[in-house]
Amino acid sequence: MGVRGLLSTLVPGLIALGLLLLGVVEGREQWVSVTDGTRMRDVQVLETVALTAAVFLAENDASALDTLIAQVTADGKESDLQLISVVSNDLRVLAHSDPELFNTRQDDPFTQAAVASAAPTWAFGRDELRVAVPAFAGVRWGTVTATYSLDRMLADVEAKRRRWLLALLVVAAAVLLLVSGVLTHTIVRPLRTLQAAARRMGQGDLDVRVPLLGNSELADLAGTLNQMAAALQGERQNLESTVAARTAELHAANEHLERLSVRDGLTGLFNHRRFQEALAHEVERCVRSGTQMSLLMIDVDHFKRLNDTLGHPAGDEVLRRIADRLSAALRTVDLCARYGGEEFAVVLPGTPSADARMVAERVRASVESTMNDVPGRPPVTVSVGVASWPADGPTGTDLLAAADKALYAAKHAGRNRVEAAPGATP
Repeated sequence: MGVRGLLSTLVPGLIALGLLLLGVVEGREQWVSVTDGTRMRDVQVLETVALTAAVFLAENDASALDTLIAQVTADGKESDLQLISVVSNDLRVLAHSDPELFNTRQDDPFTQAAVASAAPTWAFGRDELRVAVPAFAGVRWGTVTATYSLDRMLADVEAKRRRWLLALLVVAAAVLLLVSGVLTHTIVRPLRTLQAAARRMGQGDLDVRVPLLGNSELADLAGTLNQMAAALQGERQNLESTVAARTAELHAANEHLERLSVRDGLTGLFNHRRFQEALAHEVERCVRSGTQMSLLMIDVDHFKRLNDTLGHPAGDEVLRRIADRLSAALRTVDLCARYGGEEFAVVLPGTPSADARMVAERVRASVESTMNDVPGRPPVTVSVGVASWPADGPTGTDLLAAADKALYAAKHAGRNRVEAAPGATP
């Protein structure tokens, strides 16, 4: 048999071998595609559920949350959903597809890791997929977890794998009948080169390229593999770029939403809700550590008269300038918020009463000396009430009441002054 006849005989075998290698690559890619597709689908579904659950948690609507979980459980049977739950940040079950598990602790390692993570979490088991998504609505209200059965997916993958194996066995049998006894050293070496390159491509090394082979048929197959690898490499790079861009956009959107949820739109200071959270957190920290803290309640004197005289736009500008003065007079660890209307509140961590009164006087004097530079505008001053923990109360509510009472006393004593709560040290 001449060289041409030998190569003509081996052409079907080489093609079949290429198909065999492509089948291995396809089987691996198919498994990755199915598992990734299942995971991404389940994460997207849970992200929608988590957003709705976060709104219900923020509104403290337990009935609506239970109804949501029940509806998702009923709808999820077709997507192999086994169970779904909403857990708080301390691992307590707030809602569950099994109502008897309400208010129990779901403290398995996966749930612990999911609650500690700020991003979606998943874990594949032998026959199940567990997915968890944080429930954000401005702040994190909890975590939605779900368990999906993989039985149907595994059965589909196994059926496809068997069909592929059957097809490959047929091809392999044909190849053995065609090329048995005709393989030579000049054919085996190029085939091994082609096989090694295809294997590396199947393992994800898309930078590999098949060198030029000795005959036109193998050269064409090598060129096809090289083109396929280049195309896959380009698609992967495009996908990575798209994912990076979308991730950056999502991060920026989340930062914007978080700022809107905790900041006052007029002054840029923290809003009332963020202030309440910070006050409660600081009191808890003081209880644990035994350190001191203080609270300032600040009110703009005769603000209604200023609004009536100059109009609301001028009043808004006064509030913005006072907010700037407060920020400039305070430390970076202090939290300043617009409490409501013309009232401001300041949390002073680690600050005893005497120091808090000095801070309050500095704030009052700063406003008086810098805010009265507009001719014809009524004088702008502030009155300040001071309360300190633990002298003026054991809770944040008690401190607010004490500081408000001190502010009321400052108003009645003539305004533009600082008054401390009765329990505070002069």
